[in-house]
Parts: sequence; structure tokens; C-alpha cells
Amino acid sequence: MRVKVSLRGKGLIPFNYNLALAGAIYGPIKRINVDLASSIHQSTDFKFFTFSLLQIPKRKTSEKGIYVEEGAHFFVSSPNSEFIHCFVEGILDYPELRIGKVHFEVDTVEVLKAPELNGRAVFSTLSPIIVRTAEEENGNLKIKDLYPTNPLFYENLRNNLIKKYIKLYGEEKENISFEKPFSTKPMRIMIKDTFHRASLMKFVTQGDTELLRLGYETGFGEKNSMGFGMVKTMGGKS
Repeated sequence: MRVKVSLRGKGLIPFNYNLALAGAIYGPIKRINVDLASSIHQSTDFKFFTFSLLQIPKRKTSEKGIYVEEGAHFFVSSPNSEFIHCFVEGILDYPELRIGKVHFEVDTVEVLKAPELNGRAVFSTLSPIIVRTAEEENGNLKIKDLYPTNPLFYENLRNNLIKKYIKLYGEEKENISFEKPFSTKPMRIMIKDTFHRASLMKFVTQGDTELLRLGYETGFGEKNSMGFGMVKTMGGKS
């Protein structure tokens, strides 16, 4: 399921707002279902939800951050319908959201119709995709962010989606492949005190429809619950 949250308000927000937006998603869920919020927050495995970057129609940027001039909107997505229902109920019950020092009012929350996915989809990212690998350096393993120019990017992207499906549904599906992207744009986002290097992309993937749907609903790549890997279908609705 996927929802669009539209916000009213204006002000200066930080460039790296992902952590604040993640907290603004957990908060409404916690108000409605403490156990659900706690189980997701404490999980060290896949959390099975993602959210987009803020979509800001009118903005100004400076060294201090992003000035939102006339509101914004963002998307939240999960294959867990209870997660979405609790989020919607909680945010409508208390329709405010804070990012940095700016308080936004929730204008509307819209449940979106899922797109048709029939074995092939052209996706565009609503938040950048993180794919990583572990490499040995001076006798120690070091985590390295990968870019779409590296063939290992697609292998790890594929394996990540397969593992998510096994974890969520208890069965294995492996028929999924990724074509060379139409375009890519590197992006660096700080979470707490760590910079993560990720990629905005437009790309084609094909294979099992249920794997495509899971990628659409929970996000591609890693750290989806911190706002990475959300996609929309090209030429269609978000």
C-alpha cells in the first residue's frame, strides 16, 4: 500500500532531513499501535517500509538548507497494510509534522491505487537507492557504497530483493533482472553522523511480478526505512 501526504507550511529545513522524516512516520504509528511501532523500530532485519524524499514544488536553497516556500508532499509505502493503516489513522488524529525547526500541518492523506506490474516495469526513484558491499582492507572488512557503474551493484540489488521476499513470505523467487539504467545521479545523504552515497535512477526491471511489487512497496536496495529506494512507475502514478 502507498499513501501521499500533503503538507502546508513554510520555512528552512536541513538538507539531511531523512532521520526527522523517519521519526515523523514512526510517531503516528506509535500513537495507534505501540507494539507494532516497537517491533519495527527494534528489528535488526528488514523493516518493510520506505518513504520518498520531500517533493517541494517551490524552494530556495542556501548554505543553511532548503527553504520550503509553499508546502510539500511525500509518499510512504509498505507491503504491510497494518503499518499503513496505523500511520494514516495516527497522522489524521494529530495532523502535524516537524522537520528541523519547521512545523508543517498535514493537509491531506491520500491512499494511492497500486500500478499494474506484469513482469516488466520502468521505474524512476523517488528516493535514491543504496547498494553496498563488504571489502577487505588492511585485514579488516570495510563497507563500501556501490554505484550503478559497478556490475556488483545489480547483483547485490537483486540478492537484496530476493532475501526480502524470503523473509516476508517464506518462499523463494529468483526471477528478477535489471537492465542498464536510462540515467543515474549520485546523491549523498547524512544519517546521524554517517554519509551514505546513493543513486537516483531511471531503470527497467523484469521478472516475477510479485518481486516487482515487493520492490515497489518496500523499496529497492538497503536502508529503506531511512528513506532510500522508493520508486514510482514511469508514465504512471506514484
